[in-house]
Amino acid sequence: METASPKQPTYRDALAAIWARSGYDSGFISNPFAGDDAAKLGLVRTRRLLDRLGAPDQRFGIVHVAGSKGKGSTCAFIERILRAADYRVGRYTSPHLHRFRDRFAIDGEAIDEADFARHLAATVGAAECIERDEPELGEITAFELTTAMAFAVFAAHDRELAVIEVGMGGALDATNVVTPLVSAIAPLDYEHTAVLGSTMAEIARNKAGIIKPGRPVAVAAQEPEAIAVIEARARAVGSPILLGGRDWHVAGAWDRFTATGPWGRIAGLRSGLIGPHQTENAGLALATCFLLEQSNVRVPEQAIRRGIAATVWPGRFEEVTLPSEQRVIIDGAHTPASARALTAALRSRYPGKRAAFVVGLLRDKDPLAFVAALAPVAAQWFLTAPESPRALPGSDLTSALAALTPTPTTVDSTAGALAAAVAGMAPLIVVTGSLTMAAEARVALGLATNDPKP
Repeated sequence: METASPKQPTYRDALAAIWARSGYDSGFISNPFAGDDAAKLGLVRTRRLLDRLGAPDQRFGIVHVAGSKGKGSTCAFIERILRAADYRVGRYTSPHLHRFRDRFAIDGEAIDEADFARHLAATVGAAECIERDEPELGEITAFELTTAMAFAVFAAHDRELAVIEVGMGGALDATNVVTPLVSAIAPLDYEHTAVLGSTMAEIARNKAGIIKPGRPVAVAAQEPEAIAVIEARARAVGSPILLGGRDWHVAGAWDRFTATGPWGRIAGLRSGLIGPHQTENAGLALATCFLLEQSNVRVPEQAIRRGIAATVWPGRFEEVTLPSEQRVIIDGAHTPASARALTAALRSRYPGKRAAFVVGLLRDKDPLAFVAALAPVAAQWFLTAPESPRALPGSDLTSALAALTPTPTTVDSTAGALAAAVAGMAPLIVVTGSLTMAAEARVALGLATNDPKP
């Protein structure tokens, strides 16, 4: 008598398993300033899970990237450069714009639904064994689960290298169980201060926690307070450091810039990502790849040129031209510093023009500082709230910005706010405030579809 084969898990099954885990949409780590060891249990759980899966993180070289702004773009630049140098590369980033499986990229492409479901089921099975055998460790969170899964995916796909983005902070982030070939720290800013600390020194201390003994680190130009902390950590663990603005430099516009450093001078570079800040992110990626040479990862200049030029990262100064010839810019800026970078990019790309802004923020952001950075290039304001449990309600945003000029229009949804801006025939429209806003704008414009909701 034949027995029925077990039901194969579906993509929806896998998503449900993630949604059921603690911490799905409430941050990535515990409070690193807690007075007990509870905050460190996440690292223990993640390491246990990886070991239960056969330590897949030890089967390929890792580049580990932290930072407050530009770390996603930096990861995209590094990955594309390494692919241009003919390496087999995986990339793990978070959060996702549209589909959870987009967090796991193989040579730039998201893994398919069947692959995602299969690996998630195996990882959940391993997690349940640990939770049964070591209940004192607590439940493995959603981010710990998917982080371990990422390494299993990359090992199964026989990757030579993987670019791993920190979820939040650094020191206690679930990704910080690895020993990378190289670490990189993108520009720091005041973010997640309730978790990471309210001073730049505290934030830098957390980010610098990814620097491992003897492993080199590339660092973007930072505030002096952050530099002091990062350099102290590098000295303490014997890690060589390449610091932007001191050891390496970039000069020029995004479409033609020069990078100088210990590699010499590379002129005539063109970034696939638009904006003055992207030259800094590309420079950090270049410095990171230079440090990989110490681990016999050879990256020729042509790969650097091709990779930087070919980099694509949706939702980062993404330009869309409508049939009406109106131009929509979609950008996931979410901090005052990234808003200033967006303003600089707009001035560079569209000199003398002002835009209609569609803005929605999360609760942990500073609306006044964010909007103040955009005000010099704003002609109109449409305020809304992204579809997130952590969203700042549109009415609260309007109240916080009561003195804003011109007087803002409050709309219930991102799609509605974008439609209102389009109906007003604004020639230039910018949707910004969070990656969730960017995702919703892309869906509204028919550029993508999202996963089903929990």
